[in-house]
This record gives sequence, C-alpha cells and structure tokens, in this order.
Amino acid sequence: MGKSNNNLIRAGAVVMFIVTALAFGGCTVKTKRQLINYARETYGEAKYIGNKSKLGGEDAYTTVILEDKDTGIQYEVTSSMTSIGIDGSFFGRVEQTSSDFEKLYYEYLIDEASSELDDLSEEYRFTYNFQYEVFELVFEDRDAGADAGRAAAEFDEILSAADVKNMRPHYYILKTRDNVTLGSYDAQNEDYSASNDTNIIDYVHKNYDADAVYLDSIGAYIDQFLPYDEVDILFPGHDGSPSGTAYYFRDKDGDTFVAIDLDEFGAKKGGIRLFRDKASGMEEIEY
Repeated sequence: MGKSNNNLIRAGAVVMFIVTALAFGGCTVKTKRQLINYARETYGEAKYIGNKSKLGGEDAYTTVILEDKDTGIQYEVTSSMTSIGIDGSFFGRVEQTSSDFEKLYYEYLIDEASSELDDLSEEYRFTYNFQYEVFELVFEDRDAGADAGRAAAEFDEILSAADVKNMRPHYYILKTRDNVTLGSYDAQNEDYSASNDTNIIDYVHKNYDADAVYLDSIGAYIDQFLPYDEVDILFPGHDGSPSGTAYYFRDKDGDTFVAIDLDEFGAKKGGIRLFRDKASGMEEIEY
C-alpha cells in the first residue's frame, strides 16, 4: 500500500474520531441536574451543596458541589468545553465532565488508615505516595527484596478496611530511593513481580565497574544494539524488532554506558551485554 493511501486512511480515521466526538460529546455543557445524576451514578449517593456556572461562550462551564454520604467528602463535578485539535488544526469543541472525587477519595483512604500505614512503613523502611492512580512505595535500599512485595500486600490489606466504595487503586510500584525498581504488586490478583533491575546492577558491579552508578531504565528495541544478521540468529523467525529494557549507567570516569539482558528481549541465547553510544551507533564494550 502506498504512502498516499496510508495518509488517506489516517485522515479518514481522524475525521471519524472528530465526527464521533462531536456527535456524542455534545456542544453544550451539562445542566446542574445532569451533573448531579452523573455524580450519583459514578460515585454513589451524595447530598447537594451548591453550584456555580458560566453559560455561553468558549469558557462556559457548570459545576456542582456535593457531599458524599459514605465518607463525608465534599467534592466537585464540572462540565466544560474542550477543544479538539490535531496536527495544528482546530475542529471544534466538545463537552468534558471531570471531578476531583477520585483524588479526594484516595486522600481520605490514606487519612483513615494513616496510623497503621505509618507503623507498616516504619517496619519495612519505606515512604509512600500516590500519583497517576498508582501507589509508589519507596524503600530505603535494595535489600528490601521480597519484603517489598509483602509490604505492598499488607499496605493494600490496611487500605481495604477503609475502602467503603471499593475504589482504591490496586497497582503498586516498588522502588528504592536511588530510583531502582524492585518490582510491582497487583493487589487484585495478589501478584508480585520482581524487577530485573537489581540483577543487572549486581552484574555490572561484579563484572565491569564496581563504582558504576545506575541512572535509569527505558524501553528499547534490540536492533538499536545488534546488527541485523545477529538479530536473525538470536531471534529466529522474529516479526519486527524484539523489544526489552535498556539500563543506563555512569562509569567511574563519568561516561554513560548501557546494559541489556538478551533474555528480556526473548533471545534464543541469553546473557547480559554492555554498550556505549557512539556517533556511529551502539558499540559493544569488551570486558
């Protein structure tokens, strides 16, 4: 299929998205009654406190203020107009409904369980915060190991006692203060997944540079590191470029290098390799 055809397909998809958004999103803000109904259907029974609005114009909005009957939380639900723009082109405005209830509810959970959570965090030596609908437990050091998974499970158990609406986040990211990912915990499935970060760091320190400083990890494709002929050997029958994780370090001289674990990319023969980013591309480090 030619490039022009691809562009036509993309343009058609964009137009369909815009038409759908305009058709179903509406071109006016919701009424007070509609917002109250939305809030009660979404968050449960609530007492009406008041409202504020500006009708007409591009910045039109309606806001209702409610008090949740289960928790006493006072929250707002707002209907406003938002612009649709793609590739610098303006296509119109659609209605958008938003609320601060979720944020306030998560704060409520933490407040209700704060005493027990503080005891737990002291026992396992971690701090906690909430962002992007995920709890992040930050441990003192990498020695937390499997204890991090147990800590997350106990953390969720404490929260569940206060979770009268069964709306708490169920996903946990477990890290250290120096940004090493220990793993993740899915409370819904009671599943702890250990990260490979610590294995990579230990390998680098033992086999290459004991003073190397771990910086971060990002997703990567294997052909960023290996020539195509080697990719074909290590990944027979692959479709596209296999993906995995690249781990970035700074060595004792202040230079950056990258470690990859071929097992993570799904290679036929695994192992950890180190690379430096040169002008000509990734160059493997001999050590």
